[in-house]
Amino acid sequence: MSTFPHIYHTKARGSKDSNLHLTAESLPSLEVAPPVQFGGPEGYWNPEAFFSASVSTCFILTFKAVSRAMKLDWRTLDVNVKAYLDKQDGKLSFTKVEIFPQLEICCEKDVDPFLKALKKSEESCLITNSIKAEVVLHPKIKVVLASSVPQHHLAENKHEDGVS
Repeated sequence: MSTFPHIYHTKARGSKDSNLHLTAESLPSLEVAPPVQFGGPEGYWNPEAFFSASVSTCFILTFKAVSRAMKLDWRTLDVNVKAYLDKQDGKLSFTKVEIFPQLEICCEKDVDPFLKALKKSEESCLITNSIKAEVVLHPKIKVVLASSVPQHHLAENKHEDGVS
């Protein structure tokens, strides 16, 4: 890892009657528009979706590092994020972010270390640490029996502690 501070540079260009063109060094360019809720066209990335996506992707990347340090074996992690945009003190801002990670593990009897790793990931994620919105974690862990058993054959038992 390089020394701090790290600097991330992007460039956006727009004109009066067109979508924006977003670029960053060594990355594919993107066409960006306002979200549908603000009268933008469907089918384009927008700043609000980028905000939500930055939380979900940072969470997964942080979990990968945390679980590696804790020596936890896992299969998949799906993370859904709901970011709530609202007016607060006369200004638009994200007021709440809900993170819904669903972690799939194999054959573990003790899920507590995995729940701790999910919580630590939320606490360590640089994006969630950088926002002022309330962040709420809703973890779920799915234990599967063996790699040869297809998921659709497994019965799901939902528990209050996020384990199924």
